[in-house]
Amino acid sequence: MKSSRASIRYAKALVQESIDKKCLEQVYLDMQIISNTFNQNDDLKFLVESRVVKNSLKLSTLKLIFKNITKLSLKFIDVLSENNRIDLTETVAFKFIELYKDHKGIQSAVVTTAVPLNDKMEQEVLEAVSKLTNKKTILENKIDKTLIGGFILRVGDVEYNASFKNKLKNIKQVFTKNTNLSIS
Repeated sequence: MKSSRASIRYAKALVQESIDKKCLEQVYLDMQIISNTFNQNDDLKFLVESRVVKNSLKLSTLKLIFKNITKLSLKFIDVLSENNRIDLTETVAFKFIELYKDHKGIQSAVVTTAVPLNDKMEQEVLEAVSKLTNKKTILENKIDKTLIGGFILRVGDVEYNASFKNKLKNIKQVFTKNTNLSIS
């Protein structure tokens, strides 16, 4: 996903407009729908980013796909099209979601484990992260069987790697480093 200052400006403007019109929650749901749709459909990404396909076709396609979203969200897509920025639709939706969460004091955390977390473990991780950051946290659990065990927790730009895979890698580095020493 490409990021640009333009997409951040559009997202900020949409957040402000949705606050002014008292429909922030509904537009947030719309942006989640848009973001999820783009994440699940590479063909839609290619269509919107194509320089060959006319903006009018892109606009009509997006309006057909997202016909059930609010009028403000549809107007947002119109504005992007009018300004020849319709290719930023996915990025603006993503940035809107980030700005919404920031506005509401919500942060996202991703915990990667070898097996899915049970409800009790998920709740414990949520409580620990919320206590550390003093923010409400939404937790996403990703599965990576190569971790063997343990977990990787990412909150914002901070990552804590407590996986067995990482520990084994560190042990290997220590052994490799020590075998390169010459004995006098």
